[in-house]
Amino acid sequence: METLTRDDALARSLNVNATEIDVYIDVSNAKTDAKTFYSKSTLRFRSQAKSTFVDLIAASVDAVRVNGEAAKFEVSDTRVILNDLPVDKDLEVEIESQCYYSSTGEGLHRYRDPEDGETYLYTQFEPTDARRAWACFDQPDIKPNWRFTVKAPQGWTVLSNQVEESRAAEGDAVTRTFRRTPALSSFITAVVAGPYAHVDGGVWSGGASDGLHADIPLGVYCRESLAKYLDADDILKVTRQGLDFYHEHYGFTYPWGKYDQVFVPEYNLGAMENPGCVTFNEKMISRDTPTKAARQSRANVIFHEMCHMWFGDLVTPKWWDDLWLKESFADNQGSMGLTEKTEFASEWATFAAGRKEWAYKQDQLPTTHPIAADIPDVEAAKNNFDGITYAKGAAVLKQLVAYVGKDAFFAGARAYFQKHAFKASSMNDFLEALEAASPRDNLQEWVKAWLQTAGPSKLSVTRLEDSYEVRQTSVDLATGQEIVRPHRINVGMYKLEDEKLVRTGLHEITLEGQRLEVHAPSGADLILPNDDDLTYAVVELGERELKVALKYVSTMEHATSRAVVWSALWAAVRGEQLDPAEYVRAVSKHVVVEEDDAVASDLLANALFALTHYMPRARRIEEAARFANSAIDAITKSESADRKREWAISSARALVLAGEPGDDQLQFLFDLATQNSPLLTVGPTLAWRARITLAALGQMSEEEIAAHVKADPSGEAEVFAMQANAARPGRIGRQKAWTRVLEEDMANEKMSAILAGLQAGSLGHGAIGFAGDFFDLALPYWENHTIGMGKRFILGAYPSVIDASAKEDAEALRYMAAHWLSTYEEAPRALTRLMQEAQDELERSFRIQSKWLTK
Repeated sequence: METLTRDDALARSLNVNATEIDVYIDVSNAKTDAKTFYSKSTLRFRSQAKSTFVDLIAASVDAVRVNGEAAKFEVSDTRVILNDLPVDKDLEVEIESQCYYSSTGEGLHRYRDPEDGETYLYTQFEPTDARRAWACFDQPDIKPNWRFTVKAPQGWTVLSNQVEESRAAEGDAVTRTFRRTPALSSFITAVVAGPYAHVDGGVWSGGASDGLHADIPLGVYCRESLAKYLDADDILKVTRQGLDFYHEHYGFTYPWGKYDQVFVPEYNLGAMENPGCVTFNEKMISRDTPTKAARQSRANVIFHEMCHMWFGDLVTPKWWDDLWLKESFADNQGSMGLTEKTEFASEWATFAAGRKEWAYKQDQLPTTHPIAADIPDVEAAKNNFDGITYAKGAAVLKQLVAYVGKDAFFAGARAYFQKHAFKASSMNDFLEALEAASPRDNLQEWVKAWLQTAGPSKLSVTRLEDSYEVRQTSVDLATGQEIVRPHRINVGMYKLEDEKLVRTGLHEITLEGQRLEVHAPSGADLILPNDDDLTYAVVELGERELKVALKYVSTMEHATSRAVVWSALWAAVRGEQLDPAEYVRAVSKHVVVEEDDAVASDLLANALFALTHYMPRARRIEEAARFANSAIDAITKSESADRKREWAISSARALVLAGEPGDDQLQFLFDLATQNSPLLTVGPTLAWRARITLAALGQMSEEEIAAHVKADPSGEAEVFAMQANAARPGRIGRQKAWTRVLEEDMANEKMSAILAGLQAGSLGHGAIGFAGDFFDLALPYWENHTIGMGKRFILGAYPSVIDASAKEDAEALRYMAAHWLSTYEEAPRALTRLMQEAQDELERSFRIQSKWLTK
């Protein structure tokens, strides 16, 4: 399929001045088996060239008219090419087409709820999937004003970016027209339709320092069958806190009218910042009682998407090279806002322990790239929604705020919004505004060091007689050249007092060279660089610090300090300096008393990852059983319902790895699966987690799984059951599941569930995997599916678990992974990147296991 390149987009934006696009879609057939819907776009623009193209992926293009006359045009698989256009004249181009309903989460997605038979639609476009639903200029720097008209079945809720202006009944359907939008990029236009349940959130009233006032209607929506689980009060409270925060700091009053938040099924992302109609993954609505960690995670996403109303929607990056200019900012500002305005005051600790680890991992892969990346086409853009663009960028912005000062940072942001509102911008535009507000006069050097180089810095401390030396090691992994980055950091001095690590001093330093000596009294038991996590750097602890940290980390007072230590311990595991079993045991010991629920959740996830990937099979079984027993013991002693649930989930996952659980462990799982546990209240989602584990262990039959689905006929149960059945032992059943993935046209979430089940089965009962098939089929699958489905297949089916103790099997797997890369050098770049990253992680797992194989 033809991809949109940066050069194509630049040429078009120079030639095309688009003012308005009117979209009409007829989805009144959505409840039938119809595969397509009628779509008509009316585009108004001037062209400086006699030929240009409009983006469209459709089943058919039925009519194209220019100023009411039949047009001269050609159709490719992604474009309508317009020829013989009048130059520098007002043009009105009408394109009528039949577009596909999607089941992949790209374009206009259609979902049928098995619980009540209802049909739901929503759009998801970033970066260039608006062309799957209507003809448009599908690039971020062309920002016309849009008007949407939607014909949908009677009784449905229909939403778009703006409020509804009019409606007219037409038999069994209703046609609604929505108010024209302000200037808006195609990837954040939106239509949502279906019998969604609605909670009216009232109106937020206020304004920013620009002197304007806004009354913003708030709405929350979800599927009708999920409505009983929707904790709208919590969502709306966080929403109001977010609007308070951004109006306080951004100096530009919210310009998009309403603020609807819609929780949608089978979603590929966490959320999408469509202004006035923000969509969220409905997994954020828990069918169990939501834990504090889950509520905090959702609150972070709410703040993240709201930040985009300014960074990304109001001012949009001209091209995907500057994707960080919205995503890094939203990640950073989401965490800052939560810390300042909500009950989740320790959000920066959660960021350090979890989100930032995503960045460190991504930034040490062979495919790492600068934050300000080179994106030649939209295929490359789709793979750059990664840990560098989001979490590393957010961490580096935290360092920037420390470097220039918070007041200067927000003053620069306010000037940036005022100058570039409703336009497209570049990194230099933001830096120009920041330099004018900042006391620093060397921001270009800062940009070069931080935004245009790849790889993390590393910070370490060397003890001297009456001082210590902080040292940075920074290598641009893209070029191999050593670099020096400026770091504004705190160094914490800790001493053991009554079996607790007490901070006795905090040194604020600016490290602008490779090393800096700091005079301090001797006797500290732990010296912690980057205490308070102000910069982006992997902290390397010496042998003495590692031992102290492993034993006493949970006794440190500050959540962010503990998170920095845990990050350093995880870095030591991944760097082959710390036995992963020691790390897992430390998590089991300390997580019981960790005060921050979200940090505890991240630690449990890391421990499970270490058990799965960093231990050979025999050791994995032994340590997983020990970890599961510790978690079950913690459940019996805890008084926190949230912690009980987190430990129950972790124990269920660990028992998949434990091979053959004992009778007590199996009884624990059966109690969860039947929602009849004497230890904790079990909701439907936790029950299904236990059922999947039992299935992977060969302890639950197809008939028993079917009986659970009959008792819980929800869409969630349908997907969980597919995962459970795929996890069961039995070569024929597993082969059938694998064949379904390859041959059926199934929805995105269902395919991922089957792949997850097959992986769990391989771990749970040692069933044969499909590594040979996978490497043969990776390229054909990619070429015959959308990039979204291709990514799900590669990430879900890649044989990522290795056993270094089974030397012949391990060597065969390593050979297949390396052979694919050498054989398919001309494969699509996006696919090659995923395969390179997976192979690199496989090799890391092999090295770590081999290092500790004799332990």
